Amino acid sequence: FSLTACGKDDPEPIVPNPDYLEIGEYSLLYKNAKIMTDYQGNDALVITLDYTNNSESNDSYLRSVIESAVQNDTALELGIVYVNEETLEMVTDSQVTEIAPGETIEVQSAFELLDTTNEVVVTFEDIYDGNKKNIVINPSTLSRETADAAKSTNSSDSTKSNAANTSASAAVDDELIDWWNGDWYGWWTMTGCSGKYEDLNGEWWDICGNIEIGDDYIGTVTLWDEFFTKSDPMVIASVSLSDDGISEHGTLMSEGGYFDYMSLEYGDWIVDTGLDEFEGMIHIGGYYEDEEGTYYYDIYMCPWGFSWENLGEEFMPYYYYEWYLPLIEAGEAMPDSIEVG
Repeated sequence: FSLTACGKDDPEPIVPNPDYLEIGEYSLLYKNAKIMTDYQGNDALVITLDYTNNSESNDSYLRSVIESAVQNDTALELGIVYVNEETLEMVTDSQVTEIAPGETIEVQSAFELLDTTNEVVVTFEDIYDGNKKNIVINPSTLSRETADAAKSTNSSDSTKSNAANTSASAAVDDELIDWWNGDWYGWWTMTGCSGKYEDLNGEWWDICGNIEIGDDYIGTVTLWDEFFTKSDPMVIASVSLSDDGISEHGTLMSEGGYFDYMSLEYGDWIVDTGLDEFEGMIHIGGYYEDEEGTYYYDIYMCPWGFSWENLGEEFMPYYYYEWYLPLIEAGEAMPDSIEVG
């Protein structure tokens, strides 16, 4: 005894949706992409996705998915695209939002484009098991969109009011910005660790960073240690700079972003170099907390090319002699990753 379906009763074949990506315990639905302008005025690819948490615990896109993009055989850097330049809200802010198992949230990713004609291969990887899926996007087919950025000339933010100073003050402010901008190198450490981080108490790692602050005294700090890269950094922080502070270099303050998969908030960082032990050093201190534990962190950095010998062995980065010094002696620019051993 058998039944045979035929003719108009034949079921339509199920065609897989190429925009639906399952990576490990998470799924992504690619919705659209567009070209926007980043905070420096460069073209950026902005991708919109639905992120679904299929795991058994609360999670966020930033803590579960590693994203990367390649164009012309070159890895693209993550883009900083503001939705609102006054509040420093970024298109990527929802990446840090934690959702429960089975829930879905819309997230956006941003990458700095090399050009607007050649294809971009975007890779999404499960951070835990390494499962990967790719999508290919042709920027030449995309529309442009301008962020509806609210700009106020009456902002109470001192960094905004500084931009309206006299030309004499502007010259001083340019020196202030120039001191911060550029490549930095040093080390960071974890202390006061609890929960799953308890075994890491007192551990430390080399770190590289780049600071880019514009004429409006708004910019970004990008940091990566031995386990991250510039294109997949440990930290992307939106920051503001003011000329207030103990030293002539003013004060740098966080406005948003993320540190090691958790969000950074306004005022989490208040960096005044006048409080630092050594002239020319940046010390960033903060507190990290998630559902698995807590720790305090301290980051010490000096400009790329700086000689650390006079600071004492206790302040020397671990790979200073093995990795950093040979690059400096060879006149090399700061690499996009720390590769040792």
